[in-house]
Amino acid sequence: MQPIFHSAVSLGKLPEDLVDKLGQFVKVEIVDRTQPLSLERMQELAASFDVILSEPQDRLDRQTLEGGKVKMIAQRAVGFDNIDFEYCKEQGILVANTPGVLDKATADLTFSLFLACARRIVEADKYVRAGLWNGFENELMLGHETAGKTFGIVGMGRIGKEVARRAQAFDMRIIYTRSDCSDSFESDEKDLDLQQKYGACRVSLNTLMRESHFISLNCPLNKDTAGLIGAEQIALMKDQAILINTSRGKVVDEAALVKALVENRIVAGLDVFSYEPNVPEALIKLNNVVLAPHIGSATEETRKAMAQLAVNAVIMAAQGKSAANLLNQSPAL
Repeated sequence: MQPIFHSAVSLGKLPEDLVDKLGQFVKVEIVDRTQPLSLERMQELAASFDVILSEPQDRLDRQTLEGGKVKMIAQRAVGFDNIDFEYCKEQGILVANTPGVLDKATADLTFSLFLACARRIVEADKYVRAGLWNGFENELMLGHETAGKTFGIVGMGRIGKEVARRAQAFDMRIIYTRSDCSDSFESDEKDLDLQQKYGACRVSLNTLMRESHFISLNCPLNKDTAGLIGAEQIALMKDQAILINTSRGKVVDEAALVKALVENRIVAGLDVFSYEPNVPEALIKLNNVVLAPHIGSATEETRKAMAQLAVNAVIMAAQGKSAANLLNQSPAL
């Protein structure tokens, strides 16, 4: 017996053509919002709709879902740390995400932040706009060369590989860590493949933090990666090394990161934060950090593809079929 969906709510806008497409199977309502909804409002929606099309800021934990009627959550993101996946499995709530379609866009943003930091682009822009530029100066806004430097990638999934491709094109030495980040990891066939494709060498996390001139965080947020980059790891970084985070804010000990930036020991490009949309006040006036409002996948093409994938997953489930991006299965499918 296939799931019976009568209603779906999209938290955030959906393209009109996708609203129409989904509307052929369920009654669709759009809740447009820029800030996370309150727990009470989320509970109301969970009690009223069979399907929720969510985004990373939407709280879908046990407290939200318990007592509701939700049968499926279609997350318009790769990460689903905002969803209590174990509870959903217990209750037979289907969960889908949108892998594969945002890899290039997120890698592009990673490199945009990296280059902005390495060449001090945002700082230079402010300098010109403030009318401070009086002509060519030999030591004005000196940045860092990229060729020949070491680029460290934490997390070698789809996005990490796209970042590696870009680092390879910039003639950098690529090192990475994945899964087992300890000094005692064992290499496998995937590591051999990554070596052949990108010239990338697997190392422990501490070695990566110590040897890299530039570091990109591209791992998911889960129980193993929460706080993965703590004060100990940040202390290992080279002086003026650049840390780029386009994964999730809580992968990093934010207090330790802020301290290192305030002390002007390192540089950072941050697209994500621990308590979004709140950004630590101490970062706002610093010149050694470039800040972005969680826009890793924010291209017109990518956001449309993400919405398409989420809508298709709901439609397939409504028809008793299993979408490739379904993270769990129900006995009905």
